[in-house]
Order: sequence, then structure tokens, then C-alpha cells
Amino acid sequence: MSAISMAAILLIHPGCSHEHGVGTHTHGDESHQMSLEPLAFTVWTSKSELFVEFPPLVVGKSSRFAAHFSRMEDFKAVEKGKVMIRLREGNQMIAEDVVSEPASPGIFRPSLTPEKAGKYTLDFILMTDTYNDTISLNDVAVYLNEEDAINANPPAPDGDEISFLKEQAWKIDFAISQVRRQPIRHVIHTSGEILPIKGEEKIIAAKSSGIVFFKSKKLQEGREIAKGEVLFTISSNGLVESNLEEKFLVAQARVEKTKTDYDRAERLLEEQVIGQKEYERRKMDYAIAEAEFQTLAESYTAGGQAVSASMPGVIKHVMVSDGQFVQEGTPLVEITNTRRLLLQAQVSQHYSPILHLITTANFKTTYQDEVQSLDDYNGRLISYGKMMDRGSSFIPVLFELDNLHDLLPGSYVELFLLTNTSEKELVVPKMALMQDYNLNYVYVQVSGESFEKREVRLGIDDGVNVQILSGVFEGEWVVTKGAYQIKMASMSSTIPAHGHEH
Repeated sequence: MSAISMAAILLIHPGCSHEHGVGTHTHGDESHQMSLEPLAFTVWTSKSELFVEFPPLVVGKSSRFAAHFSRMEDFKAVEKGKVMIRLREGNQMIAEDVVSEPASPGIFRPSLTPEKAGKYTLDFILMTDTYNDTISLNDVAVYLNEEDAINANPPAPDGDEISFLKEQAWKIDFAISQVRRQPIRHVIHTSGEILPIKGEEKIIAAKSSGIVFFKSKKLQEGREIAKGEVLFTISSNGLVESNLEEKFLVAQARVEKTKTDYDRAERLLEEQVIGQKEYERRKMDYAIAEAEFQTLAESYTAGGQAVSASMPGVIKHVMVSDGQFVQEGTPLVEITNTRRLLLQAQVSQHYSPILHLITTANFKTTYQDEVQSLDDYNGRLISYGKMMDRGSSFIPVLFELDNLHDLLPGSYVELFLLTNTSEKELVVPKMALMQDYNLNYVYVQVSGESFEKREVRLGIDDGVNVQILSGVFEGEWVVTKGAYQIKMASMSSTIPAHGHEH
């Protein structure tokens, strides 16, 4: 059996307060009047979680099971598949049953009638379209009669567990994680800012004087633009000075005249009417006129001079207004290329002796739900400051990263600078933590439908995982999603209805 943890938990309930199991309660069309209280086991494997309830097994008596199967990949109910249960002693079969489908989503209801007292292995074999799983419970007792079963399983005292049914968990975004020992890095907790890389920003200026007209009403800060996209036109139409259209027409006429003079000079040179010096002068005049004309013609249109984006990126700052008069050289727009970014941390002088230990970082933006790892952005440490800026009491630490998930230059982030790795510590995902005032706590799943609120004392926090100094133990399971709903269940004065049949 491929088990993450074969932590089978035996709970002998003294008469479950929410009528959960076998007792004096009605489920569907069945009414049971029995003194046998149900047994409950919870087992986790790498593929499934099994939470099963059944009455103590008695010779000659049919016992019905409520086997709740959840997928470990998403903690949802197994809605399709079949389940075989078998009671065996070694390879000898004592009793078995197969159900071809769940009676309700996630809940399979096989039954057994053992004919021989003793202690046996009880197997649950789940078969689905995507995977199979086998879970075995050892030393399951079959009693000679009900009196022996009752005496062997006295009622357990009421505890402080919070009841949260499988049917409730399956309906919400729910997840658990096993408490493990693993390395966790020491961290420097600080703040920082996402910045564009110098050289990845460009300012486009007006190439002539005139009135600026926006090419699109969507020309706004934050908009993505493509290289060569026309952003503005600058028109000098109607202006007495700096009339671009007039300059264009004059330049065009000068090209035509100098071209005619140059062509004529080639013939006259062959006829030795003019000298080489005069020929070279006319050739130069034509070349200059052609160059001036091409400079104007590259961006001039009938509506004025077109101003295009010189690189792809995002508009960082629009520096003019639609209809504004500008002089040649006036900055019009600033474009930033966000494909590669800087992450700059500001670190207190207190940490100066250990800055050389920093290798990478985790960070949290205000617009992302989870803490991000720099490694997921192909990030790397560039440098940490050997000196501080004038007037600042903080030391800059710089990382470079790819903008793979729509990071916004200029945004501030919470930073966890990771230094040397500690020994294996007891850790839980940080998302498992709950807080009331200064009290940190987690919810521990002690069985399939029972949870405990545990106060925990925290150690190292790397932004993703947190070290637990006390409150939980290795191998236990903590709730990482759905903790708030369990908190609400603990505050409810009503007893949840249950649909199990036994």
C-alpha cells in the first residue's frame, strides 16, 4: 500500500451528538434501534482519503459500512467507481462484498456478515477510471455476540472536536497538508518595489514643431503598444512658422531641381563643357536635398508628421495633451518594456553582516493572492549595496526577473529575502495559519469529520512555509483551505444534518 501516512484513527463515539453513525436515528427509510456505537477510521494514502464508519462486527450479524472516499489531488468526492471490501485472515477470505457505484457522491455502502470471531485484516479496494487504491485496516475484531462488542468498545468521553462533515468539505474549496520536517530558509522580512530596467525605457520626442493629435482615444498610461504603432501626428498646417507641409513641398521641389541639375551636369561633363569641380558640387547639392527630403518623407503624411513607437512595451507616461502645440524635441510619451524587471529591496542596516548570505527571495504583491517565488520568474540576485544612498538608512538589494505573470512596474511588494537553509524543521504551509488578535492557530483534522483548533508558536517564516515550534506534531494534517468555514462551524449552535445510512 502506497501510503503517505497510514494514520488510522479509531474513534468509538458514545452516541454522536449530530446523529452521525449507528444509533437511534433515522436515515432515509431506515430506523435503527441499537446499542452498538459506530467505529470510525480515517486513513490517508498518496491517492485517497478514506473515512469509514461501521458498527463493531459481530458473528452472524450484517454490518453496513459508510466508506467516504476523497481524492487527495483535489480533496473532492470520488463520484464514480466501485469498492470491494474483504475481511481476511492472511490469504483466507472470511467475508467480502462489492458495490458497483456510490450510494451518494463519495459515499459507498457495502456490508459484511462475518461467520467467525477473531481479529482480521479489513481491506478497502477502490477502483476508478483513473486510479486504483487499496487501504487495509489491521486487527479488526469480530465479536462472538453484541454483549462482547459493547464491553470491548465502551463509550468515549465527549471531546472538543469540531464537526465538519465530508458532504460540507466536498462543496467548498477545501484542502489539507501533512505536517512534515523539511529544510526552511532563514529570512529577512522587508518591503520593496518592482522597477523597470534602465535602458528598457524610451522617451519619444517630437521631430518637428506643430500641434499634437492623438491617433487613438485609447492612448493612455498602462496600455500595451507594438513597435511601429503610430501614436500621434504632428500637424503644422496653418502655422506661419515651422509649417511642416511647406517644408515638405520645398524639400520635394529642391530634390527635383537638384536632380535635374545633376543629370544635366553628367552630360556637360562628358562634353567637357563644365569641369569636374562643378560636377561634384551639383552632385553634392542633390545628395543633400535627397537626404533632407527622405527625413521628412519617412514620417510625413497628408495629415502631418506621424510619430510611431520605437519599441514594444507599455505606455508609462503621456507627457502632452491632445491638441497641444509642441516645439521640435518636446518629449511626447515614455514607453517601458516590461519583459525584464528589477525587484529592489530596502534592508535595514541591522542585517548588513548577513547580506552576503542572501540567494533568492519570495514576494507578495497586493494584486496576487499567493506569495510568489523568484525562482518561478527566472529571477536572480544582481547585487546588494556596498553603500547607502545619501539621506537613506536602508541598504538596497537588487534582483532581476522575467515578467511572466503580469507584474506591474512601480508596484510595492512584501519581500522575504532567503538566506542560508536551516536544518529540517517542523513546518506547515503559511496559508494554514489563522489569527485572532495575537493568537496564531491552525485546524488539525483528527479524523475524517472531526477537527481541533490548536494554538501554535511560530518560528521561521519564508513567506510560503512557517516553522512550528509547538502546537502540532509531525504526521498530523492541517487545514490549508476551508479553515474559515470550519471556524464558522465551531461557532454554530446548530448540529449539522447528516445523510449517512448504516
